[in-house]
Amino acid sequence: MNRLLPCALCFAVAALLFGCAAKETPTSTNVHVSETKPSSSSTPETKTAPPPAGDLQPGQASGSYTAKGEVVELKYCYAGRAERFGTQSLVVLVTEQPIPPEALAEEIKSTPLLEGEKIRGLEYVIDENSMWVRYHPSQYQESSSNKLKDYKVENDVVSAFDDNDGDLSNGKYARKVKFAAAIVK
Repeated sequence: MNRLLPCALCFAVAALLFGCAAKETPTSTNVHVSETKPSSSSTPETKTAPPPAGDLQPGQASGSYTAKGEVVELKYCYAGRAERFGTQSLVVLVTEQPIPPEALAEEIKSTPLLEGEKIRGLEYVIDENSMWVRYHPSQYQESSSNKLKDYKVENDVVSAFDDNDGDLSNGKYARKVKFAAAIVK
């Protein structure tokens, strides 16, 4: 009996503690915590990876490209069908500035703003066999039989992720961008 009393007492204390802990379990809530960054210019800025293309709304891009040491942040994207290299292709323009609506059709057709260095960005040409990309304003170009990562066209929106570390150009030209572009008709 002397052994039974301490065991029962331990069991009662454990049950009481377990019961209290179970009652205090917080319920799940959605809380948004905003983080402020120090305004000091001496703090190094860290870059975060672009969000998945599925997180972007049509017309949005995230990421950047580097051309001869200059980094260009990309925020906007547009898509349409146009003839390139004698073939009807899907053209995607990913830019740092918005393209005016009245200039969009001509820009997809022949890129006068990009080639005139009024807007900087990447020009992708995608057909069933390959992908080609040109950096504007430098005019550096690459082509590949590989498609973009996570490339898809659904409901007149083309989305993809492109990550190229510049192997072909000894690091002079690199890009890491995600986009979701509505295809204009």
